[in-house]
This record gives sequence, structure tokens and C-alpha cells, in this order.
Amino acid sequence: MKAKSQIANETLRKSIHLLSSIVPFTYIYIPRDIEIVLLSIMFIMMLSVDIGRARSKAFRDFYDRFLGRILRHHETEAGGLSLTGGSYIVLAFLLCAVLFPKPLAITAMFIVIFCDSMAALYGILFGKIRIGKGKTLEGSLAFLFTGLIVVYLGPKITDSPGEFYIAALSVILTTIVELVPVKIDDNLVIPMFFGASYLLLLKIFIH
Repeated sequence: MKAKSQIANETLRKSIHLLSSIVPFTYIYIPRDIEIVLLSIMFIMMLSVDIGRARSKAFRDFYDRFLGRILRHHETEAGGLSLTGGSYIVLAFLLCAVLFPKPLAITAMFIVIFCDSMAALYGILFGKIRIGKGKTLEGSLAFLFTGLIVVYLGPKITDSPGEFYIAALSVILTTIVELVPVKIDDNLVIPMFFGASYLLLLKIFIH
């Protein structure tokens, strides 16, 4: 019963996660400065909700009535401000738009949305080989293969055919980093590391 409940809750969480793909899709058509303003507003709104959860028991109870079952344990800890995965992913989107060239920012957003979702769902449904805390080999392979599809289809910074191999290597490195247990939320680590490694490798091998 607990396993079924876990699957249902994770499916709902990742369904909401996948809905955030509207951000990179719209960024394809929206100028960078407007995107940054919109994401800044979104993050302020998300942060305000998290502050409300931390400071008001009534607000927290109201929030938990609708979304409490999809929150991680660290997102519900009492005693201080704890950001939800939604807040972290909006912050990650904002940082991507600010720090990375537009094509890379879009790809990095898609990476965290699709790779993280597929890894979590595939790992829960089919994962058997444990390779870390809360991680499975099957989930990591789903992350890797999804990432390769994303970078194959995603926009590129240069016209060089070698850029795909740079992107693929960044996906491989990000898959490895995603396995490392860190206190920083995956929704922030994944796109930031992917984008930074992509730019570094691009500078080394192409530019």
C-alpha cells in the first residue's frame, strides 16, 4: 500500500514538474530580458508562498491540504524557511536565463525537467539496482538517455557539428554528479552543472 502511495505521489509531483516545461518552450519565442523579468516575478511569488508556510501555521495547513502529500521531507521540516522543489526550479530557470546564452539556457531547463522526471519515475517503477541514497542504476540510465535525446533535439550555441558531442559529454557528467548526495536541491544542481560544464567544454574544444 505504501509503495502504491509513493508511486502515486511521485507521479503527481513529476506531472507538475513536467508542466514547468512551458517555461523553456515559451522562452524560445520571448526576448531574454522579458523572460528574466517574468521569472523574477515567479520566483518572488514562490518564495512568498514558502515564507508564508514557514511563518503561518494556518497558511501551512491550507497549503498542505492540497499539496502536502507531494512534498519531500526536507520541504516540510519545521523551525525555519525551507524552499520547495518548485521554488528551486524557478530559481534555476532564472539563473539559467541570466547566466547562460539563450540556446543553452533553454536546453538546461529541459534537462532538469525531463531527465529528473524520467529518472525518478523509472527508478520507482523499475529500479532494482541501488547505486546511492535513493538512486538506482535504472533511474540514472533513464536520466542519461533522456538527456541525450534532449541535447540532440535542443538548440545549439554554434554551428559546429561537434557541439552535440560536447552536449552529450555534459549530460554524462551531469548524470554522474546527480548521483552525488549533496544538500543543495537537484533542481538547482542539475541545470547549473550542466550549463557550466557545457560552456567550459565548448570553450576548451571548439572556441
